[in-house]
Amino acid sequence: MEKLVKKAPLVALLLPVLLLLGGCPCGFDCDSDNDDDSPALLTLGFSDAALEDLAQVVIEVDSITFRRSGSEDVVVDTFTIDELNLVAEDTFKIDLLSYRGRRQLLVIENLELDTGAYSEVLIHFLDNDLNYSFVEESDNSLKLLNSPVSGLSLPGINLVSGDQAFTVEFSLAQALQYQAASGTYLLATDGVRVEDNATAASLSGRVDSSLFDSASPCDAKTDPKKGNRIYLYPGIGLEQGSIGDVYTFDSTNVIPDTAVPPLAVAALAENTLTGGWDYAFGFLPAGDYTLAFSCNTADDHPVNYDGFVIPLPADQLYEINLSNSEQAVCDFTIGASCD
Repeated sequence: MEKLVKKAPLVALLLPVLLLLGGCPCGFDCDSDNDDDSPALLTLGFSDAALEDLAQVVIEVDSITFRRSGSEDVVVDTFTIDELNLVAEDTFKIDLLSYRGRRQLLVIENLELDTGAYSEVLIHFLDNDLNYSFVEESDNSLKLLNSPVSGLSLPGINLVSGDQAFTVEFSLAQALQYQAASGTYLLATDGVRVEDNATAASLSGRVDSSLFDSASPCDAKTDPKKGNRIYLYPGIGLEQGSIGDVYTFDSTNVIPDTAVPPLAVAALAENTLTGGWDYAFGFLPAGDYTLAFSCNTADDHPVNYDGFVIPLPADQLYEINLSNSEQAVCDFTIGASCD
């Protein structure tokens, strides 16, 4: 049985990663319900790590469901979003590419929920029609954007009494998968994670253009601005040759035993004020990370292991530790260091 929540005050967040949480399916101690009887007030946003070579990635969301074992589902299917000038609407439409780094669109705001562990967050959006959800490619052509049959099923969250804010972070380099047979896109759950805003860190910086238009072998590219990405891996001390491109275990190519997939991938964005190039990762769990730049990954397939050389140039590999709520900066230049 579903518990319907109508006219909940909502706002929306969007951005491009899998939620890496141990333990029970909800990523928390599922036996530790809070004893405080006062409800949780949930704010939920969407954020994204943008892809290059796409003009828009639009989804029209018609429901967000919070599932809890032994309790009724809480279904939010009416949306009031100030930023979109929506009041009590049945759906909302959002271009994920408009929200990168720490930018987000609040889709739910101050929703009163029982405290405790929720096993799943399920996002359903309208598809199979260009009037609802679509991808606009760089040549202005439109392609259908579809979801898994059951919707986007994400790991759950743990709510305690009082205000809590979470962000659904989309890493489109992993989640957005082109289906060549049908000429459509699939927005999968690969690369999508849910982060607690109270502890989430962020990472951003500048990328010297000489890395992709002057330094060898990147200087041999036909279009220096294409195929430049920052790959983020959990952990440090990664062995040479173990740094993998984007893939899933459905890859039709052989995946080396030592390969490590990225947690998130960010494309570069030209800064209109400085004329330089920036990247940004928003809403990351605290911990040790390895950052790598590559200038030649335009064809990195989101499912298949491609064996791209990362980093490229070879010295563009950095290790960094992120603490709770830290807003860290790491610039990529020849001879640079995050320290």
